[in-house]
Amino acid sequence: MIRVAHLLPNLVIGGRERIVADLCREAPRRGIDPLVIAYDPATDPAGQFAVDAPVVAIDRRDPGFVRRLHDWLTDARIDVLHAQGHVSAALARRSLGDTPMVATLHIALGTGWRWAVPVARGLRAARAVTAVSGDLARRYRPLAGQPIRTIATGVDLDRFAAGGHARPAGRPFTLGIAARLHPVKRHQDALAALHILQRRGLSCRLEIAGDGPRAAELAGLAQGLDVGRLGTITDMPRWLSTLDGFMLVSDHEGTPAALIEAMAAGLPCIATRVGGMPALTGDTALLVPRRSPRDIADAIERLIRDPGLARNLASAARDRAALFGTDRQSSAYRDVYRAVCR
Repeated sequence: MIRVAHLLPNLVIGGRERIVADLCREAPRRGIDPLVIAYDPATDPAGQFAVDAPVVAIDRRDPGFVRRLHDWLTDARIDVLHAQGHVSAALARRSLGDTPMVATLHIALGTGWRWAVPVARGLRAARAVTAVSGDLARRYRPLAGQPIRTIATGVDLDRFAAGGHARPAGRPFTLGIAARLHPVKRHQDALAALHILQRRGLSCRLEIAGDGPRAAELAGLAQGLDVGRLGTITDMPRWLSTLDGFMLVSDHEGTPAALIEAMAAGLPCIATRVGGMPALTGDTALLVPRRSPRDIADAIERLIRDPGLARNLASAARDRAALFGTDRQSSAYRDVYRAVCR
C-alpha cells in the first residue's frame, strides 16, 4: 500500500475537494492508503465533503506549521504528499524532508502575482506536477520548471445516468448553475442575461446551487427575476434531473466537475470559452465569450426556441462525459504516485 496524504485548505465543498473525496473513495482498490491534512480547517462540518480517510488539522497560521507538518509526515510514514493546489505546494515545500511531493494545479493564479515566487519554488520542489486541464499545464510549465501531466477531473458517472427532462406544463425553461458564490464564477453575468431575456419577452428560471461571500450581493442583482438560491446541494443527481439546461460562465476554470456532472446527466450546457472548458465539452455545448451577458442570453434563447438543438446537445454531452470517469482519474494518479516512489 502507498500511504498518500492530501494537503489542502479544508473540505468545504468545491471542485478540488470533490476530487480529493473521490480519490479517497477509490483508494483501497488502487492499493493506496489515503489521509487528508487540512491547513485552514473549517470548524462547521455542514457544507463539507465527508471523506473515506482520516483528516488531520495542521493550521498554517501556527508559527510551528513547517516543523509540525514535517514531523507529522515522518511519524505517519507518508510515502507521497499530494499538494492539492499551487498554494498547497508552496506551503509544503519546506516541510518535505525526504517525502516526495506531487503537486496538482486546479485553478490559475489569477492577476495577483504575490504567490508567483513561492509557487514556483513549491512546484519545482515536487517530484511530479499535474494539472486538471491542458490549458493549466501549458500556462504553468515555465513556472514549474518541469513537464506537467494533464489528469482531467473525473466524476462518478453511474450516479448521473441521464433520465427524462420534460418540463411540467407551464413551467419556464429552467437552467442551473452549481458554483461557489465567488467573483470568478461571474454569476452576475448569468443574472444580466436573464434581464436581457426578460426584455425580449422570454421566460427563464435560474437555480443557483452553492454558497459563498457574494450571496447578499447576488440576491440584490436577482430582484425581479425568477431565481432560486438553493445553497449547498447534497443530491446533485436528483437536482440535475429537474433542470432543462446547465451553465457555467466563469472567468476561468480547470476541468469543472459540476459541468461534467451536468453533461453526464444529459443536459444541454452553456459555458464560457475559458480554461479547460472548451477541451472538456468539445462541440457538445454552446460556448460563449467570458463576461458577455448578451452572448449568454443568445445561447439560452437558442435552447428555448430550438428543442431539437437542446436534445442533440444533451445526447452528445452525455456521450462525451463518459471520457471523464473517476476510474481514469484514480488510475492516472496511482501511476504518478508509483513513479515518484521509485
